[in-house]
Amino acid sequence: MTNDSELSKSVEVEIDRNWWKIWRNRRYHLSIMCFFGMFNMYACRVNLSVAAVAMTKNVTLSNGTILESDFDWTSQEKGLILSSFFYGYVPIQILVGIILSRISAHIVFGIGTAVPGILTILTPLIAKNTEFWVLVTTRVVMGIFQGVAVPCLMAFWTLWAPPLERARLHGIAVSGAFVGTVFALPLSGFLGENFGWESIFYVIGGICLGWYIVWLLIIRESPEKDTFISQFEREYILRTIGEEKHSSKNGRKIPWSAILTSIPVWGVICAGFGWGWGYVTMLTQLPQFLSDIMDFDLGKSGFLSGLPYLTMAIMSLLAGYLADLLLVKNILTVTQVRKYYICFSMILQAGFIVAAIYITDPLLNIMCICFAIGFGAFTYSGVGINYIDIAPAFAAVVGGLGNTIATVPGIISPLLTGVIVKSDPNEYEDIKREWTIVFFIAAAIYLIGSVIYWFTGSAKQQKWGKFEKEEKNSFDNIGYEADKN
Repeated sequence: MTNDSELSKSVEVEIDRNWWKIWRNRRYHLSIMCFFGMFNMYACRVNLSVAAVAMTKNVTLSNGTILESDFDWTSQEKGLILSSFFYGYVPIQILVGIILSRISAHIVFGIGTAVPGILTILTPLIAKNTEFWVLVTTRVVMGIFQGVAVPCLMAFWTLWAPPLERARLHGIAVSGAFVGTVFALPLSGFLGENFGWESIFYVIGGICLGWYIVWLLIIRESPEKDTFISQFEREYILRTIGEEKHSSKNGRKIPWSAILTSIPVWGVICAGFGWGWGYVTMLTQLPQFLSDIMDFDLGKSGFLSGLPYLTMAIMSLLAGYLADLLLVKNILTVTQVRKYYICFSMILQAGFIVAAIYITDPLLNIMCICFAIGFGAFTYSGVGINYIDIAPAFAAVVGGLGNTIATVPGIISPLLTGVIVKSDPNEYEDIKREWTIVFFIAAAIYLIGSVIYWFTGSAKQQKWGKFEKEEKNSFDNIGYEADKN
């Protein structure tokens, strides 16, 4: 092992000069594969938002002939289909933390991506040949398997991410979710218009299974068990995160009482809930909103629905790099970075989402929606890493609890929107008034989450959340010193 002075020099070299050389760094290989894993998960998740429009919309041919839709779902039934994914996604979150104490995160993450790919391919067969409830159940099962994603990411960074690179590695990985949305929405619109709605599920499901094969070949559980990693990088990671953190499997008893009574934990959970409500509302309803209010066709609606998530993907990469830079340069403490990211971005999101309902110019409207969703990258970056700040030893468990509550809007929001928005699109004033209510609810929840986190949020590591026999590293005070007082 190197001594402390050599380690300090290694840290400086790694952070300032070599982090971008991803072909040399296995931790970035993992982050990039997580990027594509999240990409596939979200592509499988959101394709139904566009496909549902094609599946339930009558088509008028050039000769005036009207082709009836394959399904005659009501708005409430569409809301149930879109929300059913979260019936499985929400309850599994807490269980994932327990699962990860027994099974390696890289195995769980891989299976959690592959099974939804298979179910996506089977969706047309299920929809056309079985009852409505079977399709709903399929989406529930898909949600169960995809629910492992966020806790697994937290388990990965506990093992692989030096503290001053956490936000950057996490930012790369989670941006895959937004790029996957960007990719899936316009692709689904194109496939649905040109090859039938069934092709949406075949193509996206096939891509998902291709990723899984690559994942099995190149990803390992930890630096210690990775045969492809260099000796320098292995030593660098183990010394900076602490050598006792060698496995995602943690045999310690989960301190539920301490977790459930921790103010910082509930602060970040409230922020996650506020972000989740706005995000899910836009994720599931944006194609329908653009069709109802802006009168865009399926292809255009799918393409434009993807632009905000491209904005979010770009901002996610920026947010991760900027957060690490602010810490490396000792410009802000960790708590300050988390609070500024989460609170200010949610305020901006609330403002842009309200503006979107009143601006009728198509270009300006899309710009407002892009910023309303895009600034969520800063919130998501802060929330995701904050669980590791607070409790690195139980990040997957605490993150699972937080993500459980943060995804409850996935059940409520589509159903509530289905109840509120029920006018005929031809009755413009009525349907605009209904969409205004939906957007104002999202804005209000953004603001409430922001205020709560500002007064309760913290990045200070909790005593119950530390690893046993945690060693103090030579760089521990970089960026974190002010948060330990």
